[in-house]
Amino acid sequence: MTSRINDSTWYGTGELLRIKEPNQQLKDVRQLNLLVFTDMDYPGMGGGPNPNTNTGCVNGECTRTQILMIYNIPLKKGRTSLARLNKRSLISNEQANLSYVGNSGGLLKRYINKGVKPSWVRVTRIDQTTGVVEGRFAISLKEDMTVYNRLENGMSETARFASGLFRIKLKDVLLK
Repeated sequence: MTSRINDSTWYGTGELLRIKEPNQQLKDVRQLNLLVFTDMDYPGMGGGPNPNTNTGCVNGECTRTQILMIYNIPLKKGRTSLARLNKRSLISNEQANLSYVGNSGGLLKRYINKGVKPSWVRVTRIDQTTGVVEGRFAISLKEDMTVYNRLENGMSETARFASGLFRIKLKDVLLK
């Protein structure tokens, strides 16, 4: 997965999850959750938790510093706004967000969707044979004012993703 965030290159390793309830048929699950994580440094990070590594977590073994999550993406071709995705949520306060995490995994800063444009995700291709889903996104997220130390660390109030691309194999998660 690649993108630009606030005019800087951003990349990471993604998972595209299709979550199935125990009483549900897999073919009836029509929404996806996109999770992207990276080990890239960020402003205000200081000397840790990521000593000189910027792999984007390609090998899966890394210290995650940033996590982007987009919930309830329709499993069909087309463009959907984040506001519409948030309305589809069955869980309160589940919304697209970008989180910066610290060395011990604690939340340092979080950005959430507050209606700033652009904020959309588009599925452009679904390969039924391989299970690979391709898409694009452009997202503007605002600082979550409920995070404890939000005013520290000199980071911007808005996280703007532009030219976002993903090509990820679908992963089925069966709930018990």
